[in-house]
Amino acid sequence: MRPRSLLLATMLVAVATTATAASDPTKRLGRFGEWESYTFGDGANRTCYTATAATKVQGADKGKATAYLTVTHRPGTKSQDVVSINSSFGFKKDSEVEVQIGALKNTLFTKGDNAWTKDAASDKVIVGALRKGKEAVMHASPAKGPAITVTFSLSGFADALTATDKTCGVKR
Repeated sequence: MRPRSLLLATMLVAVATTATAASDPTKRLGRFGEWESYTFGDGANRTCYTATAATKVQGADKGKATAYLTVTHRPGTKSQDVVSINSSFGFKKDSEVEVQIGALKNTLFTKGDNAWTKDAASDKVIVGALRKGKEAVMHASPAKGPAITVTFSLSGFADALTATDKTCGVKR
């Protein structure tokens, strides 16, 4: 596993394991372009997710800040296409994050190091745009310092999503 892949897997396991027992290992489904897909748990506790690390971060100390864009399915709770962003820099308290994919702009709410959409309808719109887009650009106010712009490549997203959909039984 490449160092970036190991870092991504480690970070995502830490973020996604809230509903999983420690004895339930994460299984890598594959790498698709810039995206990687994983699953853990089974039955009602199965979780599938695909994620990528930022390809470019502007406005932060070089090499000290990054972010991860994740789409998660939890079929046992009838939850699918949950879009989230996890950052190494933390977001300014009570701030919002703007994500732009092509012409689509959407706002996410923040708490600590994480940002989420406001509802499932927004998740679906964003995932649809991610499937067709070339890059997603996030504009955010970090907990400290000037505004940050983060770019995520969408190369491989559609294939990564297909792998997570298949593993978690999500039909499109």
